[in-house]
Amino acid sequence: MMPDYDFGAMVCWYEHMFNRTHVEPPNSKNLNPDYYLSMPHVRFHDEKKRNGSVNIRYFDCNFKYKDCWIENKCL
Repeated sequence: MMPDYDFGAMVCWYEHMFNRTHVEPPNSKNLNPDYYLSMPHVRFHDEKKRNGSVNIRYFDCNFKYKDCWIENKCL
């Protein structure tokens, strides 16, 4: 049986994000938490985790950082 998540990858990515947020000196590559928290798939997962399900009919799939994401200037 396959696990639902690749925990090795999750731990590695968590450490990378922690280091970018707290260890590295402030620069343009530090994390903007609002950028990640406003991603549609992150909001969807958060709502599903809180409520047990998501009414997709009323879920807002817009991403407020869409324009800077296309230009690769958000991170």
